[in-house]
Amino acid sequence: MSYVSRTLGSKEKVLFLTGYHWLYWLGVSIVTLPLIVVALGALPYDGLDYLYLALTVVPFVYGLYYFVHGIALEVAVTTDRFVKKTGLISITSEEVSLDKIEEVNVAETILGRIFGYGNVDVHGTGAGAIHVKMVTDPVRLRREIQTAREQLRSKGE
Repeated sequence: MSYVSRTLGSKEKVLFLTGYHWLYWLGVSIVTLPLIVVALGALPYDGLDYLYLALTVVPFVYGLYYFVHGIALEVAVTTDRFVKKTGLISITSEEVSLDKIEEVNVAETILGRIFGYGNVDVHGTGAGAIHVKMVTDPVRLRREIQTAREQLRSKGE
């Protein structure tokens, strides 16, 4: 069960859940796969294979770090709040109530526009910004936040 699902209020529902774009995962794979290929493909090892293994250890550790970081990210819009959760063992949660959101900014590069990813900044009143990088379909995330805010306002009237 996800962190967001475990922390929902009694009448709160998840409207939209997203995470990193597939290009993030492709980058992680490109960095981690060389060690696996060399480790499995070079059996039995000779002198040069140990050099190849040594050269691929640092990128593998770097990729492993970003893999864990990627699976630990949850970005959600609920009926009451916007949530960004990071961490597997030590969890950090950034949340802002929908009625406290002042603005939602989306930044997409040219490649982001082509492949459908971007960065989203959610600014709340009296709080700092929540930054989400390389998220899938950032425009939809902004639209879901705006729709949820409108629904919340219409309930209050």
